[in-house]
Amino acid sequence: MEPAPEGMRRFIVKSKFGLGHDLEILDDNEQRVCFVDGKVGVRPAAEVQDASGAVVLKLRGNLLGIPKRLTLMDSDDTELATIKAKFSPIKNVMDLEAVDGRHWHLEGNIIENEYTVTSEGRTVIHISQKWMALRDTYTMDVDESVPVARAAAFVWAVYAFREQK
Repeated sequence: MEPAPEGMRRFIVKSKFGLGHDLEILDDNEQRVCFVDGKVGVRPAAEVQDASGAVVLKLRGNLLGIPKRLTLMDSDDTELATIKAKFSPIKNVMDLEAVDGRHWHLEGNIIENEYTVTSEGRTVIHISQKWMALRDTYTMDVDESVPVARAAAFVWAVYAFREQK
């Protein structure tokens, strides 16, 4: 596997398809960094756990996903951000608006599983399947200033919105 670009950390994302669509995030030594536990129900929902299994972030969506919006909360249910998706048949477009005013914008190709998240004109997350030979395994490059759990939550939102199409 190639090294991460300068200023970024590389992680392996293992996608576990199923009723809740779970994601396991591993470091370059294949040690678990965090786990996204997708929940089953009429509302898209997930919990992001750290390496020890403690819930650090939560995602909750609208009933039946209308409109396509998720709320990102900390473990105490304090709202941190809202994630909104825009409809496109072959391209994912999403925006994250944090309560502190920060903005992330995602664009990506659904077919190739290639996504880039930008903030203030620079890439903060890049997801790519092209570096991995295994199906449902991806690399995720995360800017050093971005918490891995928040990046994992945003990636899970891509899958949640894609499944609602």
